[in-house]
Amino acid sequence: MIYKTDAVVLRKNKISDSDVILTLFTRKLGKVRAVAKGGRKPKARLSPASHIFVFGEFIISKGKELDRISSVDIHESFYKIREDLSKLAYASYFAELCDSVIVEGATNNRLMDTFLKVLSLITYKGEDFELIKLAFQLKLLNYSGFKPELTRCVSCGNMTFKKVGFDIYQGGLICDDCFLKYHKNAILINPTMVKVMNYLLKADITISVKIKLKPSMINQLNGIMDRYIQLHLERRTFKSLEFLNTIKKTN
Repeated sequence: MIYKTDAVVLRKNKISDSDVILTLFTRKLGKVRAVAKGGRKPKARLSPASHIFVFGEFIISKGKELDRISSVDIHESFYKIREDLSKLAYASYFAELCDSVIVEGATNNRLMDTFLKVLSLITYKGEDFELIKLAFQLKLLNYSGFKPELTRCVSCGNMTFKKVGFDIYQGGLICDDCFLKYHKNAILINPTMVKVMNYLLKADITISVKIKLKPSMINQLNGIMDRYIQLHLERRTFKSLEFLNTIKKTN
């Protein structure tokens, strides 16, 4: 069986001197792993499409174990990301996040569209990459069923807060009373941060990343979301996040 679908390359793995396996985020089938014959040879037909972040229309033959890519009509290569170490670090983390939540046979087109928007932002715009990271993490959590509770206390349902706590383990906000009684390990956060997170969750990411925030607030929220994601996606670490943090230290 041969099928056609728009897809973006999330990962590539060498399987021989000439061939690679591409992990694709597809429009029609969710996650697909397929062989690109000759993908490592510069002059091969599939070589231009055998790079991470390439977005195009893939024609793929169904296989018993692995599918096989027949041809690709590239819509956007996002090659500028691969030429800039900082851009590469951020985009690689976003790709690994997508790879960790999508599954075979289940589409997630809202997440795919958001990922493509983020790749465009990183490639062509001058927005704050750390703010993009925060916004994308929240969108990904929302579209994959792991959204934190940001409207009421996760313990008692209270919607009135004087001070706000965030419990990573319980997955959301903690009110004053519950913070003192049950959640002393929760993180005390600024109420403005709750408004920011709700805005980033709801607004289109191409608009929301234009908001002006203090770097200290973005950094604190990113730290919380990094830990939240590692816990709720059951990942001890993301190699690309470690790479990103190393790059940030050197800049």
